[in-house]
This record gives sequence, C-alpha cells and structure tokens, in this order.
Amino acid sequence: MSGTIPENDSADDAARTAHNFPIFGVPASAFRRFHATVLSPDGADVIGDGETPHPTVYRPDRLLLPGLPGQSLDAGPLEELRRLGKEMGFRPVVEDDPRAPDDPPGPDRGSLVDLARRLGYLEQLDRVARVVVKLVPDAGRVGPPIDAWEVLQRARAAQGDADSDSRARAWSLCHILMASGYGSGVGYGSGVGYGSGVGYGSGVGYGSGVGYGSGVGYGSGVGYGSGVGVPGSADGRIPVALHLGPPAPARSPSPAVAILDTGLGQHPWFDGSPLVVPHPTVGGEPIGVAFPPGEDPEVDGVTLDRVNRFLDPMAGHGTFIAGMVRQHCPSSTLVIVPVMYGDGAADEADIIDALQRLLLWHWVGVDGTEDHGPLDVVSLSFGYYHETPNAVEDEAGLFKAVRALQENGVCVVAAAGNGATTLPFWPAALAGGHRADVKVGRVPVLSVGARNPSDGTVAAFSNTGAWVRTYRCGVAVVSTMPETFDGSLRGGVDVPAQPGRPERGTPDPDDYSSGFGIWSGSSFASPACAGDMAHMMSEESFVKDTRSRVEKMTEIVERAIKEES
Repeated sequence: MSGTIPENDSADDAARTAHNFPIFGVPASAFRRFHATVLSPDGADVIGDGETPHPTVYRPDRLLLPGLPGQSLDAGPLEELRRLGKEMGFRPVVEDDPRAPDDPPGPDRGSLVDLARRLGYLEQLDRVARVVVKLVPDAGRVGPPIDAWEVLQRARAAQGDADSDSRARAWSLCHILMASGYGSGVGYGSGVGYGSGVGYGSGVGYGSGVGYGSGVGYGSGVGYGSGVGVPGSADGRIPVALHLGPPAPARSPSPAVAILDTGLGQHPWFDGSPLVVPHPTVGGEPIGVAFPPGEDPEVDGVTLDRVNRFLDPMAGHGTFIAGMVRQHCPSSTLVIVPVMYGDGAADEADIIDALQRLLLWHWVGVDGTEDHGPLDVVSLSFGYYHETPNAVEDEAGLFKAVRALQENGVCVVAAAGNGATTLPFWPAALAGGHRADVKVGRVPVLSVGARNPSDGTVAAFSNTGAWVRTYRCGVAVVSTMPETFDGSLRGGVDVPAQPGRPERGTPDPDDYSSGFGIWSGSSFASPACAGDMAHMMSEESFVKDTRSRVEKMTEIVERAIKEES
C-alpha cells in the first residue's frame, strides 16, 4: 500500500477521514536547540494541485536520505541532491561521513560507516540505512534561507514517481518528535502549539506559548498537565510515598527491551542491577545521545530553568518508563538509550542513529560476537503528526529504521499519542499496516493507547483509530522516579508550629526522594504493553534465526492484543 492509513473494512469512509485535529505543542527550548521551524500549510510549496500539507516541526537545513556515505548514497540520492543544489544555491554535506575531515563524527565515537565495516555488516546496513544531509548555502548566496521542504518538493517534482530507492519519494524531512507523557509544560513556556488550523497561524496557541495553561493547549495531551488533579499537588506528575522493593525476576530467559527516552536516573530498582544496561555500546561505541554536562534530564531534573530551578517537564520520563517495563516483566533486561531532552523533544536524526546502532547491537547478539543476546523489544514513547499522513511509507526517515528492526524479528511498541484524535501519530501509526507486515514477513508494530484505571474506558486524551491496536492503563499510573529529584517548588500551605500544635502544611510537589510518582499519558501505557510482551517472551524458548523469530514475535504481538489487561 502506498500509505499507512490502516485497513478498516467495517468503518465508514467519512468517519475515518473526519479527524479531530490536535494541538501539538513544541517548546521554545526545542526550537532553539534544533534550530527548528514550523511547516505552515498557508504558505507551503506543493506540487501542482497536490494536497496541502499538515503542519509539522522540522529542521529546515537538513534532509534524510537513503544509503550510507561511500556506498549506495553516493551513486543516487547524493548526486541528485548535488545537481539540485547547483540550481538552488546550496551544497549538500553528509553528516557522520568518515571521508570529511572538516565534519568529524564526534569525539566519543567513530562514524556509523566505519563501525559497520569493522563489525562486518556494512552491506547489510547500507540496504536499510538513512543518513542526515545538511543543506549548506553557497558563499555569497542572497535570498531567503534554504528550506528543506522546498528542496524536497522541487526534487520530487523533478523526479516524478520513479521506483528507484534513490528517488526523492524516499527522502524526508528531519522532524522533531515529542514525548507522549503529560506534563505541565510540554507545549509550555514560549513554545509553539499548532494544529491544522486550530490555534495555528493566527496567533492563538501559536508563537508565544498561548496554549500553555491547563486546557488551553490541552488537545495533544502533551502539555495537558492536570490529568491527576490531586489538590495541592503538581500538575501531571506528582510524588507518592511507596515502600516497595524491585519485583523479583523469575528464573527464565531475560528478554532485552530497549527504551529510547530521556535515560535512567538513580533508583534502587536499577542501580547496579545485572538486568540493566545503562550505557549500551556496540563495537565499543556508545548508543544514543551523549548529553553535555548539565543537560542530562535524569540527574537532578533541572536543565531548562536554572534560575528558578523548576523540574524539566519531562524529567524522569525515562526512569518512569523503565519502572513500567520492570513491573510488567521483572526478568527483562533494560537497555537504556537516551534520545530525548528534558523538554520532551527529540531530533529524528538522533532517534534514527540510535535505532541503526541498536540494529547492529542486535546483529552481533544474534551472531554471538559480543557478550549479550539479541534485541527483543523496542519501546518508543514519543511521536509526531506527519505533514502528508496519507503517503509516508516510502520515506527515508524514522520509518525505514523501524522497518529494519521489524524485518529482523524485533517488536517495536509505540505510544499512540495524547491528541484525542484519530489522526495518525507516527511512528505508532505504522501499526496500521499490520496485515501487510505479516504478508511480507515483518513483526507488526504494536501501537498502544491509554485507558482509565477503573472502568477500562479510553482516556479522554488518548488517540484512537483503527491504527491503535491495543490499550493499557495510562492514567494515574505509579512508577519509579529518580530519587535525586527535588525541585524548587514548595507546598502551598506552611503553618508554623504553635504550643500544643505541630507544624502542618501541604506536601512538597516536586520532591521525589521517595523514588516513586504518579503520571499520566500514553507514554506509560506503551511500556506496560512492552513489558507484557517481554513477559510472554520469557516463557518461550527462542531461536536466533530471523524467520523463526519473526513468526514467534508476531504470535506474541497478537497475544498481547488479545490479553489486554
């Protein structure tokens, strides 16, 4: 199929297309960090009388292209982009290119190409790899800044619908993805909250953080923040007192669950545990984002507002997710891969790089060349709304990296998002193609929405639709938080002691020294399901050959859907 809007034979066509367009908040801190911009439907270039794109946030000076430098990238996509650059006044520069001494990969690791070659998987990875290409303006160029969307449309118009993977239909923007957990501030501060015409472009919810509060900017749930609603407590995420040791692992296989998120903070459930890989490497090189000093959102939770020392909106997100997986599968091995910052934003390029290195991690595990087994599950609690949701399947970006894992017998579990919409939220919406996945021998993506804890109804904020394949509890969930978190907020009531009367007050709303908290969002429904799948795997005898792994994992995906708890 050309797109991944899911099959739904029983649904009325009108009902499937009449989406409730969400508001999707991206904070100003993310725009500054990634030099990002918003694709405005009002002025976006389109090919002929083509469909007006949906708004999305992306990096305007980058494109994602198929292949590796020095391999298939050079023969097709890069050469075509160079020709277009001569017309438009820019020079394409491949990031992470070992042949470019003026653009080294980084101080902590070599290029992906050199790593894959050293491990013996260069040709394998080249068939599925995607790379970042920077669009560098020519010296002396006069005119508006180079914009990746315009370049992409020009390339696609010139090339038409050719079938080659080098064609521009396989190129894509480099998007900014956001967490799927509620917090009082994702979409906060001076962020840009947008939706297809709803609060977009006319200033309401657009340029300067109107879309903050509790409810204004509610739409996407990211930035909703009052889902728990406990008086005297912080919105969204609140500490709780809970004295509970780590769940005891069974004597069974330990499925490997990779958690791509903000990382992992200090907590007795994880500190020193043999079932945690806090800093995974492949070929001796790290996997994931290496945060600069002071930027790790899981240390003290304060990376954005160092003046007032408020906790970051998504600080602790990764630790909370790790606790969810651990509760549902005590014997799982948690592979911690940082890709997301404390404001809940992640660069698609960072996620793709992490997934490609995890694919290498999986291959060496299958082949037994490193001291660990294969990868079983990948948990993703973030996403975005695509500019052309009806035609994304062939693009070079995140989707290809996910497909490569599926084809190798790894299950990807993704949060459905918090937009209270049926509009596909990516990459979770790849689950809409589950029938096609089974036909071609891929493990289906499992998309997970949030439901309420008491009656099992779908949470008011959760995305729904035929592409959402299952649900788990995602409201008022209890899980682990870093014990080091203690922000600057204090209780709203503080009554000094008096003769015969003790000091009294309301609780400190951001002191997590207890190590536990309550949070809401599909971010936490998804790892619960990932943990359920891992638990089912721990009861199975797994083989390493790819075909058998795909068949067994596909069976477990269907069991996880049927055994929703």
